[in-house]
Amino acid sequence: MTDELLAHNDAGEGPVLVLLHGHPFDRRMWAPQLRSLSAGFRVLAPDLPGYGGSPPRGPKVTMGEFAGAVQGFIDALGVARAIIVGLSMGGLVAMELGLGAPDRVAGVVLAATTAAPVTPTEAAERRETADRLERDGMLDLTLEMAAKLFGPAARRTPDIVEPVVSMMLRTPPAGAAAALRGRAERPDYRALLPGLQVPALVIAGDHDAYADEAVVNELVSALPDPDVVRLRGTGHLPNLEAPAAFDQAVRSYASRLLQTES
Repeated sequence: MTDELLAHNDAGEGPVLVLLHGHPFDRRMWAPQLRSLSAGFRVLAPDLPGYGGSPPRGPKVTMGEFAGAVQGFIDALGVARAIIVGLSMGGLVAMELGLGAPDRVAGVVLAATTAAPVTPTEAAERRETADRLERDGMLDLTLEMAAKLFGPAARRTPDIVEPVVSMMLRTPPAGAAAALRGRAERPDYRALLPGLQVPALVIAGDHDAYADEAVVNELVSALPDPDVVRLRGTGHLPNLEAPAAFDQAVRSYASRLLQTES
């Protein structure tokens, strides 16, 4: 395996969708999309460096470095152009790819994510949490996040909650810590996104404690002319909480892009 060929799932044939997971998850969070969207698309779901089966790349990985790893990954697979779907932290990586490699990116789907800059308080908290993960492991962070991740219906659905909690507990602490340190240095995407040259779709849940209405509105305002889909009753993991609606939004958006390009 080359350094670029991240651990990944590869399903279906056709135009390429690349699915980028959030933190502290891995490619398993895209299981419904690998089943559904692979009917009509080639769906690639990599583990970002330091997550799942992809080895870490140092004590800090910035969002730009994650984007470089994803670009190396699609290069290694011979993919010339793709639609990038990113959730939460994966959305930041999708922004980086759309801004940095518009010739390789047909469009971006930004789900449950933010354009806001990091504050000094947040940066310090992320670095402290990174140190804590390396010292104590994933349990405390998993319990803290699990209470805020889900919308009202998903909270009562063990089939959704249990696999997510298990995935978080099994995330390599060093990889999660490296990403937290990188996110502590993320840029102000509000200033960068007006220059985005590729189409964007924003998907947001109305019960997302991390990307609430104000955060989503700020992201939408920063983008040149985005499509926006708001999913009722969902929290920070809309692809798992409302997979049919999420997949339909992605499929419709991707189909429109392909018609425009053809």
